[in-house]
Amino acid sequence: MTTKASTKQKKTDDLKESILASEEKRNYTSERFDLLEKQVKKALKQQDTDTALRDMTTWALILGCSDVHYDMYHDHIMVRFRIDGILVDIFSLTLGEYKLILERLKYASNLKLNISNIPQDWKYSLKIEDKNIDVRVSTLPIKYGENIVCRILDTSKVMIDFEKLGFFWTSERMLNKAISKKNGMILVTGPTGSGKTTTLYTILTKLNTRDKKLITLEDPIEYEVEWLIQSEIDESKKYDFPTGLKALLRQDPDIMMVGEIRDSETLETATTASLTGHLVLSTLHTKSAAETLDRLMNMGLKPYMMASALDTIIAQRLVRRICPHCKREKQKTESEQSLIGAMVEETGMNKMLVKNMKLYEWAGCKHCNHSGYLGRIGLYEIISLNENLREAIREWATADEILKQARKTDMIPMQEDGILKAIKGYTTIEEVLRVL
Repeated sequence: MTTKASTKQKKTDDLKESILASEEKRNYTSERFDLLEKQVKKALKQQDTDTALRDMTTWALILGCSDVHYDMYHDHIMVRFRIDGILVDIFSLTLGEYKLILERLKYASNLKLNISNIPQDWKYSLKIEDKNIDVRVSTLPIKYGENIVCRILDTSKVMIDFEKLGFFWTSERMLNKAISKKNGMILVTGPTGSGKTTTLYTILTKLNTRDKKLITLEDPIEYEVEWLIQSEIDESKKYDFPTGLKALLRQDPDIMMVGEIRDSETLETATTASLTGHLVLSTLHTKSAAETLDRLMNMGLKPYMMASALDTIIAQRLVRRICPHCKREKQKTESEQSLIGAMVEETGMNKMLVKNMKLYEWAGCKHCNHSGYLGRIGLYEIISLNENLREAIREWATADEILKQARKTDMIPMQEDGILKAIKGYTTIEEVLRVL
């Protein structure tokens, strides 16, 4: 029998589908793509692979690209940039041109040139306009040869404050309070590519003072930061997270960052560390802040331990920022009005927001490569444990019960955070719906 709640949910889902289906979508296009192709192909024609790769990396930084993909097909290779989380076709290479780039990337990254039937990965560094850039290179054997993906790591992007990441003042206040403590565990959660590492490094940057010892355990080290003691996992040498974390504790740290909690042994050691005078930062792959508690219990952490050790959970996603150069206010559709009204009711927001809200769209311009979006911003949900929440955890409360209790505090649910960012013109309602 269909319940009232399920009927309401179906109506909401139908509204979401309707809004996303009617969204105007534009491909990323730019004269700069053509200029990059000419520069790279000219350098390859002259067998100057160093210049070709430097041009590729320089333009990747200019265009806000996080990853360069060389996708190989039977008769050509497509160069694609991941810009603001979206893969964009830039230009194609011939097999001969790609061979030159493949060999140079392998040589620069200390990969074996004569091996093409097993995956390889490492990195190389270069300096572009006084910036130290690391490029992580990953190869994958496929039917036609080898695919390559290059992750562009720009250390200068680490120095970001919470407001620029997208934390509203309430969430920022909760986060500052959490990182000012001498012990406890702070977990940043979300799927792959949701910006967890950037959030962690931003926290570390704020905590990185000479009166404290900060040590990180990472796989791999993504950004090298001055004054941080950074250790890299190497499982081929039996140096994994459990082994490394135990070694870290013998180094007398004040603050520890563990790249990811993957197993019960790492979780147990990290929990013990947070209970014995250390501030521990780490990440976990979960959908929401409340669901993190279920995941920790499934990994074997007892509720009474969790309640004592855990201090703050930050769940997050990334959405594209609407381009400030071509942003404009738009007329709200009936579907948008109804959907946002339903979402506001669900999250308990002030209904006056819907009546007076503004929504925004984009025209497309050269600054955003005619896509309408420029950069990304986070959507967040923070649960900061108080005594009531700790008691609920000790009593084996469900994720829904924890969420209901957390809403009585300053917590802003991620859905509410997304609506507020759309209303304030940071992003579009379509982006929020796409991610949530």
